[in-house]
Amino acid sequence: MLHQDAEGAIQPTRTGKPLGNSSTDEESEIEELKEISPEAITIAIFCALSYEVVAVKYSLDEEFRCRPMAAGPQKYISSFGRIGSHSLVIARPSQMGTVSAAQCAATVSHQFPNVRFALMVGTGAGIPKLPSRDIRLGDIAVSIPQDNHPGVIQYDFGKYEGDRFVLKGSLNKPPSILISADGSLEEDEMMGRSPLRNILRSITKKSGFKRPDTGDNLFKEDFHHTEKGNDCTECLASGTAKLVLRDIRCRKDPIVHRGLILSGSGIVKNPQDRYHLCRDYNNAICFDTGAAGIMDEIPCLVIRGICDYADTHKQQDGWHYFAAATAASYCKAVLRKFDSKLAERICDMRDSINTGTTAIQENQLYVTHVIPL
Repeated sequence: MLHQDAEGAIQPTRTGKPLGNSSTDEESEIEELKEISPEAITIAIFCALSYEVVAVKYSLDEEFRCRPMAAGPQKYISSFGRIGSHSLVIARPSQMGTVSAAQCAATVSHQFPNVRFALMVGTGAGIPKLPSRDIRLGDIAVSIPQDNHPGVIQYDFGKYEGDRFVLKGSLNKPPSILISADGSLEEDEMMGRSPLRNILRSITKKSGFKRPDTGDNLFKEDFHHTEKGNDCTECLASGTAKLVLRDIRCRKDPIVHRGLILSGSGIVKNPQDRYHLCRDYNNAICFDTGAAGIMDEIPCLVIRGICDYADTHKQQDGWHYFAAATAASYCKAVLRKFDSKLAERICDMRDSINTGTTAIQENQLYVTHVIPL
């Protein structure tokens, strides 16, 4: 049974064990969790790193137990829970990169046959482009299609033609219902509402996830890290001449940036590489690893919290946990914009269209135009 909470989000009446109830006996706490069938899982959330998984788990309204359907050897240990009316699986690939992500997504599809779509949630490297795009640490990047691109671009899949790297193929777009939910959140932002503020506050109360006190420093592209390790004390001692001067941002809430996410198998750690990889994509906002491997397995929206600037300076290591929290907060805000029944109807309509198109083709009739859902 559904009801609306004080913020207008759709929520079901709770019947299981809410997340956050303390227990002195860990085993008894696990036993108390409600068990659901794998067929009840309709959404998958993919995270590459352990602290990203923890941030998403802190955002859950309720935790579940579930025994996945047999689909070959058990390769992944997943977590289960509920956000709003959506029952979901949180899966983590065995290692970073597009290949491992694709393998994990394929396994999830077999173990949970009713998964409708996915979200990849975690941290990424921001691509600031001043003054038009002032991306800061802790901000949020969302993969929204731009300029005939599908939202995520696999920048390392292609071939060189002369002195230019030409991409091969194109990934699928995010699900329309998730793009629409993001659009509704953008409207909330324009009206001065902040639907993820309370969600983020709840996560950042947990140990390690609060906003760090360390500064947010963007160094110029030609200035590289000068010390061993991650300490940037000597870099900062060089003075403001090596820093990109930016206006002071008064607001503490993260800003959401919508555009293209450049995904590959490796981590970009050089500002020159950052510049060359994104020069053909004016709307590129973030680098990530792994998202491209999921897009063609399960329809997916990618949400990234910005934890660095794809450069050699890692003085902002303390931002990783907070960036994971901002991404998890936005994921929850997106899913609270619609209920599971609406998602099922939309996906059933999509499946009906696909089935009908196949039947028509088998009878040598062809549909030339299909309105996308």
